[in-house]
Amino acid sequence: MDVQRLIPQNLRAPTSVRDLDIDVQHVEDLFLRRGLRTERSSIRKVAEEIGLSPTIVTAVFEDLKSRQLLDVLGLDRNDYQFSLTERGRERAQASYNRCAYSGIAPVSLTRYQEICHELRPDITINSAIVNAAFSDLVLSQRTIDRIGPAFVAQRSIFFYGPAGTGKTSLSERLVRLYNDWIVIPHAIEVDGSIVTVFDPTLHKPVTNQPAGFDPRWIVCERPLVVAGGELELSMLQLKRDPVSNVYSAPLQMKANNGVLLIDDFGRQLIQPGALLNRWIVPLERRIDYLSLDSGLKFVIPFEVLVVFSTNLDPMKLGDDAFFRRIQNKIFVGATTTDEFDRIVEMAAEKYCLKLEEDSAWLVRTICREFGRSRLYPTYPHDLFRIVRSICDYECVPYEIDRRHLWSAAELYFTVGSGGDWNDDHEVVNSLSLEMSGAAGVVGATQ
Repeated sequence: MDVQRLIPQNLRAPTSVRDLDIDVQHVEDLFLRRGLRTERSSIRKVAEEIGLSPTIVTAVFEDLKSRQLLDVLGLDRNDYQFSLTERGRERAQASYNRCAYSGIAPVSLTRYQEICHELRPDITINSAIVNAAFSDLVLSQRTIDRIGPAFVAQRSIFFYGPAGTGKTSLSERLVRLYNDWIVIPHAIEVDGSIVTVFDPTLHKPVTNQPAGFDPRWIVCERPLVVAGGELELSMLQLKRDPVSNVYSAPLQMKANNGVLLIDDFGRQLIQPGALLNRWIVPLERRIDYLSLDSGLKFVIPFEVLVVFSTNLDPMKLGDDAFFRRIQNKIFVGATTTDEFDRIVEMAAEKYCLKLEEDSAWLVRTICREFGRSRLYPTYPHDLFRIVRSICDYECVPYEIDRRHLWSAAELYFTVGSGGDWNDDHEVVNSLSLEMSGAAGVVGATQ
């Protein structure tokens, strides 16, 4: 896929001061703040450090030099070497005290708004595409055919159902359904303040950045931003660093043009209703309002697919008005026997465990002996992970040994959830007694 064709053409690198979407004073301040970091610098070095063309930086250099803010130290291969004058250092320090940001030059709020709206996804998917995107999971066709239309709508999605059914795994894979890239600015300028947007822990740049584009933007995959039980309302607001006076963008802003997953919905420190009230306008109008510490309020795009995932009873999370604003609700439940057996095979391959002919039956039987009448997709993965640990501990090959599998189940399932308690607080039932015998064998007849 040609990255060059998929990025808006109005993101060509500016070649003159007139092409900039921010006031040249911001470039001057950035230039001077960079000068504070070293005794000697050059036009080419500053241009690379702030992401602007040498032509623009040269024009700024000439202006600062004419105001006696720079000392020219000489030429090195047609590149001016310079340092700050005493007057320039005073000006730079005053600028630094107001805002210590000295990274890539910001883009304007207006340009950021325009680009976010332009990068709304054009969704063209069908059942085959959704099946391919979720091929590493075992899903019913009914679930696939619910996910597809919900994703096409690009409105909020609510996954609910018991723990261990794969809701988080489903949510995290939605981003695979996008087939394009977006651009994310390093930072934006709002009323003289800097808000950093690009986050290397959340955003994934494409390997080969296209030539000729404004380096103040980074071509990235559409983001997936996940917030779990730690989510607080403060994480949805701008956060100012008291030392640098630089703001960092909130979660929903970092998730723009991608997916924002609210995992374990209902287990946050804030009430579900408070969270939804915070997003009533954004979910319906696709815009959000943020405020600087100065009190200035401004608009940012809310081009986000918000996905909620919970194992709590939906009726305890909100009323009809609450769920009317979350348009797509998808229940994710237990697997069928055939689906569970396929998951056993996939999990065994993932954890490099050798399967026996009766392994799938054995896993199902042990789960049910521990009181699990319904089979959830997480069981094989969780049990096999423990089996590997047991094999490592005993220094034996990775195999689904019946004894190891039973030991894994005793470690994994909550004690007392099936069978009766004895004086040693262990689960006692016919299968455990049979497996603890000398033979340690369970029949393979299904």
